[in-house]
Amino acid sequence: MDEVMTQQHDLTAEALRRGAVPGRGYAVARTISQVLHPVILSVASIFVVGLLGVESRLSGLLWALACTFMQVVPPTVFFTIRLRQGAYTDDDVSVRSQRNELYLFGLGNVVVGTGLLAAFGAPAPFIALFVGAAGLNVVAWLINLSWKISVHAASMGSAATVASLYSEVLGLLLWLCAIALGWARVRTRNHTPAQVAAGLALASACVLGAFWGFGLL
Repeated sequence: MDEVMTQQHDLTAEALRRGAVPGRGYAVARTISQVLHPVILSVASIFVVGLLGVESRLSGLLWALACTFMQVVPPTVFFTIRLRQGAYTDDDVSVRSQRNELYLFGLGNVVVGTGLLAAFGAPAPFIALFVGAAGLNVVAWLINLSWKISVHAASMGSAATVASLYSEVLGLLLWLCAIALGWARVRTRNHTPAQVAAGLALASACVLGAFWGFGLL
């Protein structure tokens, strides 16, 4: 409990240093950021593909579970361990330079995952999703060397784009969520509007490029 309170204190203190204004709006923005967290959005993207992008629902579900363990679990465990070791100022990793190792680990993980999917004959939409994630990781990492791009927004843009490929209604819903998330990241002063817009646009471009490359558009 003390550790959680300390992390929350650090998070709030860092937000205040960035110029965030405390109050109900800040609390709402933090809640939106937590609900639409990159980990949750990554899982959502995978299961959208599994349930809507594969002919056999059962096969799609099983592949989605496998992809979740390959794509989402390792980076989440790595981040949690490093956070507890004190490697990051807060759980938003607000300091840009502290994000580099996360990009490096994420890239290595997705490259290995893509190779495994190809080797075991995974459905093309899953491989395309991983390839898009790899491209997004590389470009976002290069951008991060000099400018901070929103990972929350990138995850949201990826999920919304994937959903739009299979369901207009679900896609519209997630793009509305993207607007709410964009406001939240600006309200907490984690990012500027430009950083949010860049994250959304880059993710959408990477997803569309990968799915087009695999002949899925």
